[in-house]
Amino acid sequence: MHPHSSPHRVRTAAQLLCLVLLVVGALNYQAILDQYALVTFRPAASVAAVEGRLGLTHAARAAFYRAQPQIDDKTTFNHDCNTQPHELELGCYYRGRIYILRIDNAALASEMDVVSAHELLHAVWARMSSGERAELGRELQQAYAKVQDEDLRQRMAGYAKSEPGEETNELHSILATENSSLSPVLEAHYAKYFADRSLIVAAHAKYQGVFNARRTELESELAQIRAEKGRLGALNQQLDGYRAAGRIPAYNALVPQQNRLVDDINRRITVYRQGVDEYNALSKSLDSQQITDTETAAQ
Repeated sequence: MHPHSSPHRVRTAAQLLCLVLLVVGALNYQAILDQYALVTFRPAASVAAVEGRLGLTHAARAAFYRAQPQIDDKTTFNHDCNTQPHELELGCYYRGRIYILRIDNAALASEMDVVSAHELLHAVWARMSSGERAELGRELQQAYAKVQDEDLRQRMAGYAKSEPGEETNELHSILATENSSLSPVLEAHYAKYFADRSLIVAAHAKYQGVFNARRTELESELAQIRAEKGRLGALNQQLDGYRAAGRIPAYNALVPQQNRLVDDINRRITVYRQGVDEYNALSKSLDSQQITDTETAAQ
């Protein structure tokens, strides 16, 4: 004859089981959400392509998928990120979501990978405890102190005004995606999320190189145009002098040279204007600095 369990013991066992499950769930809350995101989120083809190029680890994919990354056109991006007209953004981590501005120019499209990694690291930062942030923050500040980059200094000063208190958060994303050499502690930290961080840094360098080289070319072309305009001005003064002095044969001998110089200047101006229009179209799509120098035709 077997004894029967009392209802009280059954209830107690059930309560203990529920308590155990709640404790286990609380301790593994992030892991449960990560696994759910990995199983349920289906990235768009464009996002999947970016993900493949980033070489994300399992932990990074979980954080990325939980943020439900999305690549937007400009209008949708401004709405999703709640950007203001004066704000210059290529991506955002907003209300737990990652949004990336679509870049259609093939020569600059690699920056979408960089921005995606940048915003992913904001999602990673959001998951850290205050203690983890403080410890990592000390390493980030030490690394920043060694960087000799005035543009970065200006960017960080801008963050201090627009997002006070978030400077270390921004450094966490910027240093990982734009600086090739970091401390062993930081490299070990970023290795938790990227199989090969150097690929992301290289993508950023490529973007910067294309953009900077084109601007340098245009600035050189403008300098040549202005130099030729200077020579034309001197030639025009000489011609005016010959005409005033009645030296018509000397005047006529220089006219063909004047015409050739005017034609060459105007040809250069046409090419320059086309180049500026193309550059500024890219600048507008990326919210970057536009070229405002223009030249009038020579006569």
